[in-house]
Amino acid sequence: MAEIELKFVTQQSVTAPFKDKVLPELKRQGMQVSAARQMRLQNDYYDTPEHDFQARKMGFRVRGNDGEFEQTLKTHGEVSGGLHERAEYNVPLRNSQPDLTLFDDRIWPAGFDVSSVTGTLTRQFTTDFNRTAYDVTVENTVVEVVLDEGEVTTGKADAPIYEIELELKSGDVSGLFGIARAINDALAVRLSDVSKAAQGYQLLHGIRPQVKPLPDFLPLSRNCSTEDAFAAALHCALSHWQTHEHLFMATGSIKMLAEVAKSLRLMLQSVSLFLPVLQCPAMLSLHKQLLNYAQEWLWQDDLQSLRYLLSKKSLFNKTLARHPSLMSYLQGRKAGLLQAHDPQALFFGTHGTAVKLSASAILNNRPWRSDAQGYDMPVMEHAKGWLSQGWQTVQQSMPANRDMTATNYTSIEIMLRQTLWNGFLLADLFVEERGTFRAPWLDLLTGIDELRALLMLRTTVREAEPEGMLELENWINEKMANLLKVMEQTRQVAMQGDMYW
Repeated sequence: MAEIELKFVTQQSVTAPFKDKVLPELKRQGMQVSAARQMRLQNDYYDTPEHDFQARKMGFRVRGNDGEFEQTLKTHGEVSGGLHERAEYNVPLRNSQPDLTLFDDRIWPAGFDVSSVTGTLTRQFTTDFNRTAYDVTVENTVVEVVLDEGEVTTGKADAPIYEIELELKSGDVSGLFGIARAINDALAVRLSDVSKAAQGYQLLHGIRPQVKPLPDFLPLSRNCSTEDAFAAALHCALSHWQTHEHLFMATGSIKMLAEVAKSLRLMLQSVSLFLPVLQCPAMLSLHKQLLNYAQEWLWQDDLQSLRYLLSKKSLFNKTLARHPSLMSYLQGRKAGLLQAHDPQALFFGTHGTAVKLSASAILNNRPWRSDAQGYDMPVMEHAKGWLSQGWQTVQQSMPANRDMTATNYTSIEIMLRQTLWNGFLLADLFVEERGTFRAPWLDLLTGIDELRALLMLRTTVREAEPEGMLELENWINEKMANLLKVMEQTRQVAMQGDMYW
């Protein structure tokens, strides 16, 4: 049986606020809400010693509830912006011992030896929580809303569970999104695409603060339709955002914040690029939401400049390390930025979650179909014009006969970044020399990031007035001059490149 659900996580118990704030609002909107059902659930998750289920991104559990037992297998399925769609198979048990042979043979991957695997199953972790469940009916749609509060434990480590899950029981998925928006308006929630099984495995094995990079290009087929190309772009941006948001929440690594900001830029550019063809009220609303929410992340540029200056791997570390008072000042600025902007508050804030809900709803509803034409045309018919327009604007902004200063480069950064995002979104349609063409432009963008860091350092030196201030300023000016020479050589190469489209 297919399961479609959304999941929110919260930072603390919201059972009482949900009852006091959300339920009255749902009823005010004309929805019917059943009486609450209370359950105490214990789920033991099993796997083989080789973690075959985890490798296949499947979850297998035995659930106990008031002396009754049931085993459940969930396949990986698809996750889009927090909306989970996956197959779920349930079989009642006489006791708490798992038995994979009770499932239908047809659900297993080819070559999966069910009988031998059953004999090797061992318990990996347990989730133990209280569940409060409501059935919410809106028109012909029924959604089960459950609040889960408890913990996941491996026996050696544990972590809290505070979740709100919305599962579509029958009807239209748009009703589920309506309930989700009401919850987001009333409570501090964060849309999550991480299952309880995934949380348990992370607790079991640990989680590394490792960036999961975007591909070089968004994968597209040459006959891909315009709406499918946009859906792929939006899904890519959402997935990258949620992956690194979760990694930040789990590890505190500020590298992940740069990836979240990158995801927002990618999402905004995707909507901006496709909006003329897919124009409809929902797309216009998402575009406005993204423009506003992106403003709340502009501080990330300064944070990443500070992170670069403080890194032992930066090109400037050898010199800056000789000035501990300056390094301390930079550390203070970094801490101040994080405290002032509070990434966790941004993640649990109404605006960010609203953006994700809007994007997820668009992916599922494809609302342009009732307002626009040409959405089913091959995206190739638009791609050459879109790419040409962007690069003409970039080249006009930095003509070959102009000497570019640091100010010139930083002023065209946004335009260059947007144009390179267009290439990311469309270049997979063209295989001829796309990497060769883009490489020097990407190098220029890296140079602009270094210029921005040096400009921040120069400002900081003047503010902090460290010992050897004049020597430092001369060093910064020399570094900037050398960097600008390299960037000018790169720009000349870039301007002479043959367009791949």
